[in-house]
This record gives sequence, structure tokens and C-alpha cells, in this order.
Amino acid sequence: MSDFPAGAFSLDHRPDLGILIGRWLRNLPPPELQATYRVMLEEARAHSSCRYWLLDLRRRPVTEVDLNVWISEQFTPVIATDMGGALFTAFLVGPDQQAAIESEHMSNYLRQLADLELYPNFFDNEADAVTWLADLRERAGGR
Repeated sequence: MSDFPAGAFSLDHRPDLGILIGRWLRNLPPPELQATYRVMLEEARAHSSCRYWLLDLRRRPVTEVDLNVWISEQFTPVIATDMGGALFTAFLVGPDQQAAIESEHMSNYLRQLADLELYPNFFDNEADAVTWLADLRERAGGR
């Protein structure tokens, strides 16, 4: 049994692309959001430490201070150790989230993540996000 409600989050592995795709289908409180990230990490481990993630944030807020602190201080260090290399994350966002991703707070947060070997990028189009991840994976020799 998961630590978040059924129907709140979907996760798929695309072996043809070598990526994980996580979609929040509604907003969740921080403990349940943390559980979804732990499930993604378990899935990545199950698929040869998949380091290319597409995360659809369009149905939840982009910036949540408590979640961002947890990700940078607790979750990302585990990823850096477990994945055997940097994690590349394509975030799908909507037009109403543009101000949040362009904020100074987000710029500082992204610099902090890069120091931890997590490289996010934001997209408003899923095809562009998949192309970015596929290009990075190809440059890394499929790993």
C-alpha cells in the first residue's frame, strides 16, 4: 500500500526512451508528495538506475518550500549516491506556473540542486521535454 491516495500520481517507465514519467494528477500535502518521490526512486532503481525523469507538475504547485528543502537536503543526496551519476529531470509546467519558475527563489534552488548533481529543466511541451532527455541520454551512451 502506498503512502498517497490511489489516483493521485501515475508513474511509467518507458524502456524505449530510457525515461521515467511521473504525473501528479492532483496536489498532495508534503508527506504524500515525498512518498511519490520515494516511489520514483524505487522505480528508477528497478530499471538500471534510470537517471532521466520527466515530471508533470501542471496539476500541483512548482514551489513548495517544505518540499524543496526536503528534496535538496534529504532526497537528492540519496539520488546522487544511488544513481551512479547525475539525475536529469524535465519538468512539465503550465503557463500559470511560469512566474514561479522564473523567480529568484527558483534560481537559487536550481543552483543548489546542480551542486548536488541534479539537473532540472522546465518545459511547456512534453515532446520538447522528451527530446531533451533523449539527447542527454544519447550523449551519455545510453546510460
